[in-house]
Amino acid sequence: MLCCAAAVLWHPSLDTGPEPYPLSPADLALGTVWPVAGALVLRHRPGNPVGRLLLAAGLIGPYLLAGHVAVASHRDPGGPWPGAGVAAWLGSWGFTVFFLVMPLVPLLFPDGRPLSPRWRWPVWLLAGNAAATALVAACSAPSVDQAPFVPNPYALSAPAPVEPIVLAVVPVGALIAFLVGIPLGLVSTVLRLRRASGTDRTVLQWLLLGTVVQLFGAIGAGAITAALGDDVPSEEIGLLLAIAGPPLGIAVAMLRHGLFDVERVLGRTVAYAVISGAVVGSYLVVLSGAQLVLPGSTAGIVLVAVVALVAAAARDRVQRGVERLIYGDRRDPYAVVARVGRGIAAAAEPVDGLQRLTDGIRDSLRLRSAAFRTSDGRIAVRSGEPAGGAPVVVPARTLGKEVGELVLEPVVRLEAAERSVAEEVAARAAVLAYAAELVGDVARSREAIVLAREEERRRLRADLHDGLGPALAGIAHQLDALARRVAAAGEPELADRAQAVRDRVRDGVRSLRDVVHGLRPPVLDQVGLAAALRALVDDLDVPAGRSAVGELGAVPAAVEVAAYAIAGEAVTNAVRHSGAATVELDARIAHGVLALEVHDDGCGIPASPREGLGLRSTAERAAEVGGRLEVAARAGGGTVVRVELPAGGP
Repeated sequence: MLCCAAAVLWHPSLDTGPEPYPLSPADLALGTVWPVAGALVLRHRPGNPVGRLLLAAGLIGPYLLAGHVAVASHRDPGGPWPGAGVAAWLGSWGFTVFFLVMPLVPLLFPDGRPLSPRWRWPVWLLAGNAAATALVAACSAPSVDQAPFVPNPYALSAPAPVEPIVLAVVPVGALIAFLVGIPLGLVSTVLRLRRASGTDRTVLQWLLLGTVVQLFGAIGAGAITAALGDDVPSEEIGLLLAIAGPPLGIAVAMLRHGLFDVERVLGRTVAYAVISGAVVGSYLVVLSGAQLVLPGSTAGIVLVAVVALVAAAARDRVQRGVERLIYGDRRDPYAVVARVGRGIAAAAEPVDGLQRLTDGIRDSLRLRSAAFRTSDGRIAVRSGEPAGGAPVVVPARTLGKEVGELVLEPVVRLEAAERSVAEEVAARAAVLAYAAELVGDVARSREAIVLAREEERRRLRADLHDGLGPALAGIAHQLDALARRVAAAGEPELADRAQAVRDRVRDGVRSLRDVVHGLRPPVLDQVGLAAALRALVDDLDVPAGRSAVGELGAVPAAVEVAAYAIAGEAVTNAVRHSGAATVELDARIAHGVLALEVHDDGCGIPASPREGLGLRSTAERAAEVGGRLEVAARAGGGTVVRVELPAGGP
């Protein structure tokens, strides 16, 4: 920046005489505004590659000062100055820093990485273009840039056959940097913007605004130059906008990204830039045609009329197109409602539909976050992360009562039409929330019924096993003794009758034992859930069966039965169907949840497994007690079955 300041102060004494030496405002903008933006980026994000890249633009300062030294030495009657040759050499190619910095900053902002791995090739292409252009210019540029009367003493002469190619490298490099690099940066920024939220989205919007100014400034400067020649102040203004646009956008993003309603500013900037480009293009085309067929004054009248009609017709259409590209469906209420409706239609259950609804309204209105809060203050679903801004709360009512509220955190204030859309979506959310509440009530009732049923089965089994069973067995023993005594007393008929009664009682004991075993797996009461789970794996006929089951303590009866049944089904499937050599079972209780996992190294599961009776029944068992089941492919081969069941307690 000091070099730029020195060049500005020195320039008036050099830009005189028959060989003027111009100083471009665009060069000064690159050498001053860009490094300042780089310092701001590094201050807020130390080590950020984009900040270093912006600082690299400051190399334009030594290039400008070197050009001034070379020109002053050339004009000095006393002969060349010491180092004037090196200054002329640097002044002949230093401008190529343009080709590196300008296209790469939009591609890498804000984190210094390309948008995705597929976007690495434009970065390498543009970096290679800048390096090749700089190398060729440094070796072959015949004179100082902007001063063709000052030769470059270190320029190498290219062989005649390749000389045209060498001379074309710099112009082609400039075209690649500006006509390929800048549009790619614009596309990359738009794609990042569509995926971003919160502060990152606002920061990207400011960069996009600067990039739009840059793109259309460059196009405008080129159009003006092509139409009216180089000696037009408007061309320098266009170049100045092209150079200063991105760093100014970055500076505002780093310092005061909430200064204005940048979304609306950006939409109108793009729209009017497109319209202006259409107007300039129409002007040139109509002017050329009118001058061929009409006299001068008539041509001017026709030109003004046609251009005015084009601008008026294009404005609303272009505005809508730009806003749809940048803001999605935010300005189209019907499209928002339709998009949310399609998401709800694809939902499998009310909570899933509520999640899809919040995702849809967040994407459509470009919100930082969207959530549904139930009437008891619980956040049922959320899309995006809130940034601490002031939320917009929209009540959700259905069937005459308020069941919750839609909590939206917008990037910018919602307009009246957008608020109306949010109210319409909130009405749909209320229906889903009410349905989810009913489904939840049914699920909780089912869980309570299952828990009560299993507790009653455990109590009944204990009563039958410990009470009625032993009593009947005792009666059978007494009848057996009675039959022996009656037979010894010489009453064989009575003895036979007693033995028949004894046999029927024993049959009843066996039937009772079957009933007791059917009420609940006896192993659970004999050794407990933990030992029963270990036995499932330890008794397997496989090369390696390992269990890691800690102390599980007391859990509800329904959960014990469900865990044992699910583990038994998973272990059986691993041995019988997958051909596994190793089966592992892990079980633990943490935070009131019994977590059970069964791993095997068998053939795994297909990409789209068919849900059989066993898988369906185990999933139903888990759901009955309020748990969930997951069956997935295991990393490295095999299958893993995970189940989480409420174990009670903290």
